[in-house]
Amino acid sequence: MRSPVQRSRANARVTACAFWLCALAAASPPAAAAELQAYAGAVGGIASGTGGIFACATSGPTIGRGWFAGVAIPTEGFAACSLGGGIEDKTAASGPLAALQSVNAPVGGGSFVGEARARADYGRLGVAASGTMTGASTSFTYRQTAGFARFQDTLTLTNPGVATGTAGSVDFAFLIDGMLKSLPNAPYSQQGDIGLGIRVGNGVGNAAYGPWFSFMGTVVNDGTPYLRGGGTGLPGGFVLAPGSFQGSAEVLSTANFGIRWGEPFEVEAALLTSVSPCCYGSSLTSEFMSSALLTGISARAGGTAITDFSVLSASGTAYGPGGLLPVPEPASVVLWAGGLLALAARRRISRAAGVSSASKA
Repeated sequence: MRSPVQRSRANARVTACAFWLCALAAASPPAAAAELQAYAGAVGGIASGTGGIFACATSGPTIGRGWFAGVAIPTEGFAACSLGGGIEDKTAASGPLAALQSVNAPVGGGSFVGEARARADYGRLGVAASGTMTGASTSFTYRQTAGFARFQDTLTLTNPGVATGTAGSVDFAFLIDGMLKSLPNAPYSQQGDIGLGIRVGNGVGNAAYGPWFSFMGTVVNDGTPYLRGGGTGLPGGFVLAPGSFQGSAEVLSTANFGIRWGEPFEVEAALLTSVSPCCYGSSLTSEFMSSALLTGISARAGGTAITDFSVLSASGTAYGPGGLLPVPEPASVVLWAGGLLALAARRRISRAAGVSSASKA
């Protein structure tokens, strides 16, 4: 049986353990969703099915939750409507993720050949879509490719001078780099689109939150490209020409997404593109696989800009005011670790030499 002193010491140890467990729990990242998605879709052919005159007559986008993106296909699906192509849609908590889908389908008097790609990682997204249509097009002809890349993370912003719970706002800067080009066949019409959308809040994964598109680009036939969005920095380094634009621009959203300092909030960003070439030798190409890259987080507290802050993420990704922080190269890490080991060995040798000299004396 333990004495009162032993019981007191045991209780003290339990109390100390409970304190440190609580402290560790408070310091741990919030248990919230962090997810990546890479989607590539391609569809081609003439829709036909069994089941009456309305068979394969209703279609819709294959990415929902407020995005309304991806290729549009009949509600019955590819095979039931004799369509070629398919969808590769991947989600995971860690990345990078990559998706690829192609199509080569017969149409009236020719074929539709296309490909879509997507790459997703935290703070870094890329998409591409292309297609060439050599046949005729009717209301039952499908000829579309689409790429969609998304990351969702939970962030907590802190600054020693800003009290937890202080109302604030954030915006995000992304470097957009790529090209969108249309080679039409007049007078027939075709269109290609690219966009970057952002959502911030708790529960952003549902359709109740409409995305804020800080960047959107559209080409129709060989007309003047239309670049716009809820952000600053456009047209930036993009070069516009009839039916195309290419280059890059750093775009900062102007949404003033509401947050509270020291409290977790969810952010979701998606880069999406779609092309639908018309007919008779026309083509469309969207190539944005090298973007978008998160290059900045603009934060405010009570209307005052805060330029120095820390970011805790559920994914473990390193973010800061400059956006996605660089990860040290493996060689640099090895050299740094090797230097520390060499320094430690030198110190041990010096201490051993000192002990030996002292014993001889």
